[in-house]
Amino acid sequence: MSHAVETMARSRQAGDRAETAVLELVDGLRYVPDSEGQHYDAVAETVIVPHRELPFVGICLLEADAVVEIKSVAVVYGQNQRRGRFSLRRVQHQSLLEEGGVYLFAVCTPNSREIIGMKVVPATQVDHLLESVTDGWRTAGDGREDYSQLAWTRIFDSSELRQRGDEL
Repeated sequence: MSHAVETMARSRQAGDRAETAVLELVDGLRYVPDSEGQHYDAVAETVIVPHRELPFVGICLLEADAVVEIKSVAVVYGQNQRRGRFSLRRVQHQSLLEEGGVYLFAVCTPNSREIIGMKVVPATQVDHLLESVTDGWRTAGDGREDYSQLAWTRIFDSSELRQRGDEL
């Protein structure tokens, strides 16, 4: 297996673990398989309101039936301990915009993928963030869809994360 494929597979597994953790932590979210919703991971079954562990940006509540894309990132990664970046796919983002959906961003510990911070941000707000990113949307090539990356520090302040050792 090539290094790129192996890294992608590990990244996907880590994302799946974090997604499961988020779904366990946030009451009112229901998992949505790809066969039901290709561009989002969950749906709000009930009204969800912000609280200390789950702040919202730009909205006061999450209405029932709202679509939610869960994005996770390790607080740091690699030998240089670089801060993690959320990877957003253009087609998925456009779908969330059309459906009035939100992102639920989660920052995790590097190895166990324990959630140390979460935040709900409407896709419209993320769109404004993407407009301010100098790289904007990147072409992935090889038939893969365009993507953009946002450092977790564009969404969170370090003070919003529960401290776990020296990982910040």
